[in-house]
Amino acid sequence: MHLQEYPLASPPVQERAWLDSASPAGGPADDIHDFAEEHSAEDPELAALAALGFSKPLLATFAERARRNGTSIESELLHSGQVEEAAYYGAVARFLRLPFIDTIDPASIADIPALDTQLQRPNQIRISHRHRAPQVAVVPEAVRLADFGAALSAMPLLGRDLVITTPSAIRQAAWQAGAGRRVRDTVNRLFDRFPAFSARIVLIGNQGFHAGIGLAALISALIVAPLAALLLLHVLLSLVYFASLLLRLAALTQQRFGTVMPPAFRLQHGPLPCYTVMVALYREAAVAEQLIASLRRLDWPHSLLDIKLVCEADDRETIAALKALSAGAHFEIVEVPPSEPRTKPKALTYALGAARGEFLAIYDAEDRPHPQQLREAYQRFRASPRELACLQAPLIVTNGQDSWISALFSLEYAALFRGLLPMLANAGMPLPLGGTSNHFRTEALHAAGGWDPFNVTEDADLGLRLYRLGYRSGVIGRQTLEDAPTTMRVWMGQRSRWFKGWLQT
Repeated sequence: MHLQEYPLASPPVQERAWLDSASPAGGPADDIHDFAEEHSAEDPELAALAALGFSKPLLATFAERARRNGTSIESELLHSGQVEEAAYYGAVARFLRLPFIDTIDPASIADIPALDTQLQRPNQIRISHRHRAPQVAVVPEAVRLADFGAALSAMPLLGRDLVITTPSAIRQAAWQAGAGRRVRDTVNRLFDRFPAFSARIVLIGNQGFHAGIGLAALISALIVAPLAALLLLHVLLSLVYFASLLLRLAALTQQRFGTVMPPAFRLQHGPLPCYTVMVALYREAAVAEQLIASLRRLDWPHSLLDIKLVCEADDRETIAALKALSAGAHFEIVEVPPSEPRTKPKALTYALGAARGEFLAIYDAEDRPHPQQLREAYQRFRASPRELACLQAPLIVTNGQDSWISALFSLEYAALFRGLLPMLANAGMPLPLGGTSNHFRTEALHAAGGWDPFNVTEDADLGLRLYRLGYRSGVIGRQTLEDAPTTMRVWMGQRSRWFKGWLQT
């Protein structure tokens, strides 16, 4: 029997009586079918949930929400905050008269590449034991609960090696069981697929040869004719700087006449796809509460939102701070095993294989995105050809008054995100993306190999790589608020990393 996936859930608030009483006297299939006949129910999911003890008014509320979002009643129920995931599946296990486990030992799981499918669709996993027969841990689906119960009644031996578990238990076991293989694949994936695009090798042969020839020619010219060589070098560098200045002046001119930013989309409501949001965190315990609050404000159904908080596994302080907040069923903490290089792009690529969304957004820990940013990005993707693989939202500095450095940063961001990037997008040119508020078609992101673990400006690198692979990038209007550095020390560290990454790219 093929079983489908369930999303996570969150702590209980209501509907608690059924949790300890959902263990019927008759067979589970009979109870569900009897309920359906008694109430003339045509929906097997409604019949199953009612047989588990949920009240009619509650089910009616979530049935309407499921219809509006294009999801299942069960999914809406588990994402509502009114039912705890372990309590719900524990009641299902008692209803089916099967054992229930809420944790799975990763050592009992065989690591095979197909295991990664359980990160996206956690429905069943095989558990091996040393001294007894293996078991299969399953996550039953409410819409098929009657059929499942009928199969157990007709074939009693079928349930001998079955146990009921939760989606989060399967995910947790799969993450840990495949961690070593997965992190090796993360580090090597881009280099193995597109070695010319990876910063793992700083200079390839041709680059080193031409760089050596150029350096030798410059040294020879300085020795033979130093004044003429210096004058020529000055002219060449001035032309490069002037070309860069002309590009920015063109962006300023277009912005002045209102031809840069795309027109705002009128936000529409209706069924939406699943959207993944990823945030890479390292030593960010201090902003954990602000981050969760900002992500909770996103205007997207929780049952269709897949938020992954990607942390280094040895950053226990940040992980503990996130767990203490009990963020909700649509949040998942992904722990990246310690390995080199310890970079943000490696952490994001490690979590990419578990992304369930058709679209994917990236934010930083201190970001406060506009609540409707996901909706605008989705509607622009929907109205554009599939070649449009990425959308950049503008970043706005909110602490420009704190110091002269943050004030300059605010001006720079305004010019970049409101002028230069929109102009480049309108011209069909590659975009050096910002490090946050990027929205991707997940399929295109996989096709491009994800982020480069060895490039410290993974955003600019990915924007250029997408262009080289035939994709295009665009911009949207709804902003993300963030804070800029206020001290010279922090600014220098950030800026040196940027220049290093741009040189790599």
